Amino acid sequence: MGRITIFSITGCPFCIKSKEALKARNIPYLEINLSLYPDKRTDMLALSDSLTVPQIFFNETHIGGSPKLCALLEQWDKDSALNLHGSPKQRYEKEVKAKPDPSDKRLQPSTKDPTKDPVAPIRGELDKIKLPPKSQGFVTYLEMMSRLMKSTPTSDLSYHGKAYTNSITGQDFLLYLMTEFTLTKQEAFKFGSYLYDRKMITHVTGDHAFTDRNDLYFRLQPHQTPKILNSYRIWTDRVDPNSLGVVTRLSKLMQGIFDDATESDGNINLLSVSNNTKYTQFEEEVCELQKINMLHMDVNTKTAFAINVYNLLIKYAQVKIGVPDGNIQRASFFTRVTMNIGGEIFSFHELENGILRANAVPPLSINKTFSLNDKRLKLALQKVDPRIHFGLNCGARSCPPVKKFTATDLNEELRIVALAFCEDDANVLINEASKSVHLNMIFKWYLKDFATTVNELPKILLQFTKGDKKQLLEKMLKKKGIKIEFNVYDWSSNVKEGRDVGSYGLKADRVTVKSIFDAFCL
Repeated sequence: MGRITIFSITGCPFCIKSKEALKARNIPYLEINLSLYPDKRTDMLALSDSLTVPQIFFNETHIGGSPKLCALLEQWDKDSALNLHGSPKQRYEKEVKAKPDPSDKRLQPSTKDPTKDPVAPIRGELDKIKLPPKSQGFVTYLEMMSRLMKSTPTSDLSYHGKAYTNSITGQDFLLYLMTEFTLTKQEAFKFGSYLYDRKMITHVTGDHAFTDRNDLYFRLQPHQTPKILNSYRIWTDRVDPNSLGVVTRLSKLMQGIFDDATESDGNINLLSVSNNTKYTQFEEEVCELQKINMLHMDVNTKTAFAINVYNLLIKYAQVKIGVPDGNIQRASFFTRVTMNIGGEIFSFHELENGILRANAVPPLSINKTFSLNDKRLKLALQKVDPRIHFGLNCGARSCPPVKKFTATDLNEELRIVALAFCEDDANVLINEASKSVHLNMIFKWYLKDFATTVNELPKILLQFTKGDKKQLLEKMLKKKGIKIEFNVYDWSSNVKEGRDVGSYGLKADRVTVKSIFDAFCL
């Protein structure tokens, strides 16, 4: 009995779009997930001569990727409307299912066990929050913070011309605790002090311990440093010694949330992501990165870790901050939105150019990312591998496909993602007739990582291309006189219903007209 086979990876929107297109027509398929069975990647490449996913086969006939499958199915729909060949499912049964089962073993599921995700160490008992006397018992940090976030009556409070967002006076917080937990004033003060010691609440400027004064303002920790992505809490729990395992677990959790919010067209509804019950769990767990120190990582581990963290937190930032639109918003997004890694604060710009690019000069800049007296300089890689640019995903369609990188197989993984990136004509297009090579803007922005001059790029590209494209490039190099052109970068993304970047304040404290007016009225 014949079948449709789809080679896919976890979290690929085009894979999801293809599968949804088949499901909508009640057409079954066999999925071979390369994330779970990486041994099948070689078979997919041999069968399709392509490294991008999905790759789809009708029995042993190679259909191609998502665009070709969707075009074919749409044609079947049109034919059905004209009473030709029956419905798409009937056509599948006649043209695919009625044929013999694929005999090529490369189209068979893997016989190996799926890759296993690292198991997280058990969370520490000492990290739990002790409830006040009348409630008794313990709850997790996340359970307590979720309760506080839902029920604490915060507002924007002004003092001396500055507005302190999402704040509450010490006096009001005490009254809140008395009501929420049915406590006496003395019990509420003791519990409030305990929450302060456990770093669940903090004074807005960090100058005072908890008190019930009406002129001192406090915040719940998730509101204290909005520009730092992973600051939902201050991490005091156990730390997993497997740094790459931490990112793998976090990525799997976030990917599951994204999968739930992925619609039939492959686009991700960011509003659905933020409303997912597991999203807050991710916000708490991602704070473990605060304790992952990159200082003693070897080169492969640090490279894989930094790429994986970058790709994971780009997705997180799109949900929490929004998707930037235009050059000004993008510049702010990549330089002002930050993350806490091992106690050091990095922007996306600094993680890429400072750490991964060995403290190189960023595009459109004249200075290196870290100065000589910047203590983060000691964390930077000593040499840049240009293939990192094919693995980093800034959240736009022109970016390379997201992939999990490992320390043990990093070189092979970078080789594959480089070939996959350059295989796409949107990134590398060779026009023999016009003697020109059209390249993704990445090659221009980060030219010095690839070559000394633009004219050297075609020769450099030979190591990142294969098959007909490589042969054509070799042929053109012999003739010389190749013209290099750079494509306009495609910043569009496969997300929708996201937060307006302009509406999200990266500062917890800011000057407003109301705060200035209130200051004059004092």
